[in-house]
Amino acid sequence: MLKKIIPTIVSCSIVLTGIFSVSTLAPIEATASSYNELAERPFMGWSSWSSIRKKPTEENIKAAADVLALKFKSHGYQYVNLDDYYMLDWRTTVDDYGRWAVDPKKFPNGMKALGDYIHNKGLKFGHYVTLGIPKAAVDRNTPIEGTPYHAKDIVDFSKGQKKNFNYDEMYAIDFSKPGAQEFIDSWARLFESYGIDYLKIDGVRNQDIADVKAWAKALEKTGRPIHVELSNNLDIKHISTWKQLSNGWRTDHDVEAYGTPYLASWKKVTRRFDDVAEWQPHAGPGGWNDLDSLNVANGSKDGLTKEEKISYVSLWAIAASQFVIGNDLTKLDDFGLSLLTNDAILGVNQSGVAGKRLYKKGDTQVFYQSLPDGSYNIALFNTGADTHNVSVKWEDLGIEGSAFVRDLWSHQDLGRTEEGFTAKLSTHASRMIKVIPASALTVSPESGATGLNPSKVTLNWKASSESYSYHVQVATDPSFNKIVVDSTVSRPTAEVKNLDKDTLYYWKVSTLSGETEKQIGIYSFYTELTKVPNKVEWVLADRKNNDSVSLRWNPTLEAESYTVYRKEVNILGLSSDYTPIATDILDPNYIDNSAKLKSGVTYSYKVTAANKIGESKMSIEGYSDDQSSVKMTALLIVSFTLGAVAIIFIIARFKSKSTKKAEFANKRAS
Repeated sequence: MLKKIIPTIVSCSIVLTGIFSVSTLAPIEATASSYNELAERPFMGWSSWSSIRKKPTEENIKAAADVLALKFKSHGYQYVNLDDYYMLDWRTTVDDYGRWAVDPKKFPNGMKALGDYIHNKGLKFGHYVTLGIPKAAVDRNTPIEGTPYHAKDIVDFSKGQKKNFNYDEMYAIDFSKPGAQEFIDSWARLFESYGIDYLKIDGVRNQDIADVKAWAKALEKTGRPIHVELSNNLDIKHISTWKQLSNGWRTDHDVEAYGTPYLASWKKVTRRFDDVAEWQPHAGPGGWNDLDSLNVANGSKDGLTKEEKISYVSLWAIAASQFVIGNDLTKLDDFGLSLLTNDAILGVNQSGVAGKRLYKKGDTQVFYQSLPDGSYNIALFNTGADTHNVSVKWEDLGIEGSAFVRDLWSHQDLGRTEEGFTAKLSTHASRMIKVIPASALTVSPESGATGLNPSKVTLNWKASSESYSYHVQVATDPSFNKIVVDSTVSRPTAEVKNLDKDTLYYWKVSTLSGETEKQIGIYSFYTELTKVPNKVEWVLADRKNNDSVSLRWNPTLEAESYTVYRKEVNILGLSSDYTPIATDILDPNYIDNSAKLKSGVTYSYKVTAANKIGESKMSIEGYSDDQSSVKMTALLIVSFTLGAVAIIFIIARFKSKSTKKAEFANKRAS
């Protein structure tokens, strides 16, 4: 089958020190499932279940695809997954061959048309099934497509009905009977005709391994690369089977906060910490742990604080969990959008390494990824109700000497520390950092370097005493599918010529000893710029008092600096023009405390990115409302409303008096 091409996920920050790579992703060869070569990295996408649940329609799935293509595809998100309730009641209605029938009211144009729509957006189409054969198929004894067999020929009546999560009446299949595998084959062909790229098989239990094997065989026969996800709360004792037959497996029950008005709960999120630690050894290219969906972008509907949302995303990222959004994409809030499109954090998720737990002490714990280039991604968590200091010592990671630290959420360099790092974390807060040991900085140009002359780039690395030759590759993608240089050299240096301008390149070097090849590291550089940066995608403004507004934005790859513009809007809607308030900003964040901010005024901000070629177009607006202006606006609305009520009352009184005078005059006249 075709090998999945992993989307480029890069952190677009330009750093002061120049030592931090542009979120280089290690191209690890997939030890994939038995029937495909997918899931070299955790899949990224959206699922309908958390927000739409039992009411999916062609219209709302297309709307989600529109938003995913517009706001998320550039960050690596690919899959639009229709999760359940697209079918008619399988207790009474199936298609001519005993398979679920698509509800024509919900999907009037059918699944093929929906799949085509999603594919035309450059996205992938995900679908859903549970195990067994529908009751209606058994009751009608429907034929099995392409065979002389019928539904009742393959049912295992001794096992009765399979209990799945939403309907009871799917009967067990006896796969020793002729026609059993053929029934699953026909269902897989139906899904293939829809153009699906992903299939969630739900309700999987230990006794269902034969069913999962049948689906694996059936999907292989279609010839289409289809990612398979098993759900939910699978038994870790059978992990070798799940790894052989699928590309991902749910490690726990649903994260949704059923029975509440919220999408998720912190209690359910925290259950995943131990899941991550227990399941970590089993995740890797070909199959990944699935912690369930991320519900962090529908404001208060999510049921979580901002700190809890950051910790939620951080845990999924460091664990290299499948990264699937559960929110209503048509009702996104800016804060949640910023969490889900932070490319530095997405780079952690897509690193190809599932994070290990370094320690758990009371309410504090630390997870880390050890990357092939010698660097580390580290997540520090406080799951308790009180503030705690959470620390990591370099010696516990095997780091000798000092290391450089960068905050991946704020995109800020934190400098060089000698022994470790400590974060003071409030309730349910976390910190995600990139750590590069000083001893690992042995290459030139430094990983993440910019502005290199494309006509000739000289690569240097530390010589190895164990090798007399080196294998060097240069590519335009982090998975090294698009290799532009592939050579063997005898010295720790190589020259690369005639590269393209305005291009991010990845390079890796390995030692060669006989037939053994051992990777030294993976690095990156950016060639000379000839165009202005792309526009900054979004700006978040947070005003907590009258003294300052905290701004942050998504970094842009080609940017060397940023400029912040501001305008004022009063309560009557009158505004000034945008004027620059800060220039030559190196990191994608800024605190506006240049002067005491005015009460009763809304401040609007835009950001541009610049390099030596010029300045980008302005970003979309980021607003910071003063609470006093909100109160004043509300007061004016109340005042106008009361005034209107008073006028109506006076008019009514006047009309009433006029009517009574007229009646009295008529009586006197009579």
